[in-house]
Amino acid sequence: MKAIARRGRAPLSRQSGLPLYHQIHHLLRHRILSGEYPAGSKIPSEHELCDELAVSRVTVRDALRELVRAELLVKVHGKGAFVTVETPRRLQTVKYTGFLEDLQERVLKLTVTDVESKRLHAAADIASALGLNAGDEILQLRRVRHIDHEPFSFTVNYLPLEIGERIRPKELYSIPLLKILQVKLGIQIVRAQETIDAVPADPEVAHRLGITVLHPVMHMRRVMFTTRDRPFEVVETFYRADKYHYSVNLVRVKRKGKWAWKAEVETSA
Repeated sequence: MKAIARRGRAPLSRQSGLPLYHQIHHLLRHRILSGEYPAGSKIPSEHELCDELAVSRVTVRDALRELVRAELLVKVHGKGAFVTVETPRRLQTVKYTGFLEDLQERVLKLTVTDVESKRLHAAADIASALGLNAGDEILQLRRVRHIDHEPFSFTVNYLPLEIGERIRPKELYSIPLLKILQVKLGIQIVRAQETIDAVPADPEVAHRLGITVLHPVMHMRRVMFTTRDRPFEVVETFYRADKYHYSVNLVRVKRKGKWAWKAEVETSA
């Protein structure tokens, strides 16, 4: 097995608020997935990494432990850490027709856990999105999705009470909420308004996804509309940034007699 040559000192941010071991984890993960550390190769020793990154051995070991847990590295007693022969692969990209539905049709196991349901008084922004008054009672649904036994996303749905009360939380372990809304409740979905941004994980999101507070996550917020353009659901999903891939394929099409760009969004995990 080929060893990796030593390199110059890599900068780490000590003002970002992100723990150093997480920064090292992402740095080494990038080197592995980019091929800089080829499959089967021995990575620099703990001592060499400490020297390169100017951190303690404990910090380096914490980062390596995460990479071993992610099956990117394997440690051999007395010899060091080696890149696994077959590094984990992303799912094949899929057209964005309803991300959860696309994922659940795949062979890869996707497990729903920690389903919770409760009534609460709508905050001003949620009430406005649903066409309600601030403080009106609504139903909140929460759950975590796992891929390969690891947390992948944390989803929170907000529904008007007359809709939410007709949903049995236990069904969410095996049936997508959109399917329940459309098939069981007969709600016709005509459009959705969605925004995606990167945000730091708050304590609740960090706990659900098994990451540290302030770790960056992808945040998706979607408002669903039924006939007569009436909003009936707000859904917020937080994705682990190291497990979510988002790309856009731009295609030239004719629109109103002129050439324009049409976006085809693809996602994978």
